[in-house]
Amino acid sequence: MRGRLMRRGAVLVAALAVGVAGAVGAVAPPVASAEEVAPLTTPGMAVPLERAGELKLWGDNTYDQATVPASLRGVAISQVVFPAAATLALTADGRVVGWGGNPYRLQLVPDEVASAKVAQITAGGYGSQYAGAVTRDGRVLTWGSKRAHPTPLNVPAGLRGVKQMAFAGFAAAAVKDDGTVVAWGKPDYGLTSVPEGLKATAITAQASRFYALTEQGTVAQWGTEYPLPESVQIPGNVKAIASSTNATFALLADDTLVAFGGAGLPPAEFLAANPLLLANGGVIEFAYVDQERAIHYWNSEDQLGTRPPGEVPAELDGQNLAQIVLGFSFSSSSGYPASLVGGVIVTKMLRAAPPKITGTARVGSRLTATPGTFSGAPDDVAGQWLANGAPIAGATGTSLVLTSAMVGKRISYESTATKAGEETVSSTSTPVTVAAAGKVASKTKVVKVAVAKKAAKVSVTGKVTASKSLAGKAKVTIKKGKKAIVAKSVKVNAKGAVQLTVKKFAQLVAKKLRAKGKKAKTAYRGKYTVTIAYAGNAQVKASKATKKFTIRR
Repeated sequence: MRGRLMRRGAVLVAALAVGVAGAVGAVAPPVASAEEVAPLTTPGMAVPLERAGELKLWGDNTYDQATVPASLRGVAISQVVFPAAATLALTADGRVVGWGGNPYRLQLVPDEVASAKVAQITAGGYGSQYAGAVTRDGRVLTWGSKRAHPTPLNVPAGLRGVKQMAFAGFAAAAVKDDGTVVAWGKPDYGLTSVPEGLKATAITAQASRFYALTEQGTVAQWGTEYPLPESVQIPGNVKAIASSTNATFALLADDTLVAFGGAGLPPAEFLAANPLLLANGGVIEFAYVDQERAIHYWNSEDQLGTRPPGEVPAELDGQNLAQIVLGFSFSSSSGYPASLVGGVIVTKMLRAAPPKITGTARVGSRLTATPGTFSGAPDDVAGQWLANGAPIAGATGTSLVLTSAMVGKRISYESTATKAGEETVSSTSTPVTVAAAGKVASKTKVVKVAVAKKAAKVSVTGKVTASKSLAGKAKVTIKKGKKAIVAKSVKVNAKGAVQLTVKKFAQLVAKKLRAKGKKAKTAYRGKYTVTIAYAGNAQVKASKATKKFTIRR
């Protein structure tokens, strides 16, 4: 059973991953001008932010794998993969979300993965038992079926700098940023024996072999050996590679397609149209998009009990697709791939990373916003601060100073994206509630104690410092030993000046000490301690200072 599916008017701009299906024919779309031809993207990789968009699913929904979760509606998606009977989606802001009924529970994304910022996802391996994520900082995270022998779960310690990963059998392989390739897991078929000196830009996998697109523009393989066409061994002749379980395909420099790596390869007429994008994935079929934006689909034989997926939903006609994927479920009776589920990413302006607010939500403090991001390359992204959901007049910049009028209000930042021909999209940060101004620290100092002859007068000068107005009061206390001679409250001006003058100080000392006769005349002599205790105010914390002085004359 063979044929092709051609879709009218779709502007297709990413790698396609297609699963088990039959072939259907349609009329080719109008020829696109050279200016409209989108750049090639790498099969098996996430599409860039400007091409990300809405995820749409169809087909077998036995395990709800064809139902987009409500949490993802309106959220930009950059990649989707289908482990058997389940769906894994990568949001444009780097979150992995899973759902469905994979028998190895791959839809249950581990917390370590769910909390990471992810750049690429993959699934597969023997019986679709493994899933993996490459983080934006180049780490590898995997999950799936535990075995007594090595598997993709046995990620080499310290592996970093990875940009892409794929699974074959019970093994995994990863391409690093510097082009080197690392493989691990069960060494069956030589799957972990990477060719010496290999430098690659991308990898793909069949059931028992890996293929790499080398930096020289050729194809390298390891695992089960299969003859490579001469055309893929000519330096600079290969632009992209992609695999189904049954075969691998290479897009050549002259925009022709060559198939290899398995039996029952597509006929020449299927490979005749010049491809723009290649499919990645599937079992006994393959698909590509030609320069006229038509999807060509081919299925070798109905040898695994599979059945055609039916028409791609008509509403996708003319839409700007970034990725299309067909996956499969397992037959409950045979365990072989059975009915299909399909999905596309339609390039569209949607929410990616939401805005974020940093700073202390307190009167007098400044909040700073990081604007949100959007898929689909908006023409403009505007910002607006909100108080309890309502715009704050004139507050459109990325910073906001909080005022006393905002106390108790929920402040948030909204980014609004606009683009000609698309609906306006807004994204709002998590709000913060404004608290009253916090008190700043103060520092008090006894600057000077001046004593007149025979203690006829004592003057105390003090200074309080802080970053806000110091207007308030301070208590000035003068003690001789443990006896308080003076304890008086004085005003503190906005600049923090403290001043107290005590007249007839000597007489006051004699009175406080109950000294009489000759002792009364000299009672003022001795050691004293003066303390200035600033009481603080609504904006400034209290503080105090002590100084010792001696009166001898």
